[in-house]
Amino acid sequence: MRQPRSPLASAAGFGLVSVLVAMVLLAVGVVALSSSSAFLMSMQTDTSVRSTATSLAIAYMEDVKRRPPRSLASQGPIRVDEIGYETEDGSFVRSLTVSGDPSAPDVVKVVVEVRYPAGFGRTRRVQLLTIIYRGNDQ
Repeated sequence: MRQPRSPLASAAGFGLVSVLVAMVLLAVGVVALSSSSAFLMSMQTDTSVRSTATSLAIAYMEDVKRRPPRSLASQGPIRVDEIGYETEDGSFVRSLTVSGDPSAPDVVKVVVEVRYPAGFGRTRRVQLLTIIYRGNDQ
């Protein structure tokens, strides 16, 4: 005659399987948390560098506004450091574009552009634009 199985005998491997499933779920959660943490750090760094580039553009635009309006001229790309000093190994590239407006001959459009590293070999830019009154030639 067969002996009936006890309810505990059928659940003999249940503890080990549940521990393995719990470990897999925990590992997936830890991997997701670490990847989101790395993404947040990348975004924080990008925000910091963009803020520095914006500060450089604002400071240079203020410098350009103090110049005599008739002496304004475009300048090609110049490498600068985080403070705005020209240097060959600067990570920021600043340029100035001055262009006339045919509809208003006594004003010029001034654009200050600062390019900055954005990670993964990419560059981004910050542009500031203003209109400066040069005055009449008369």
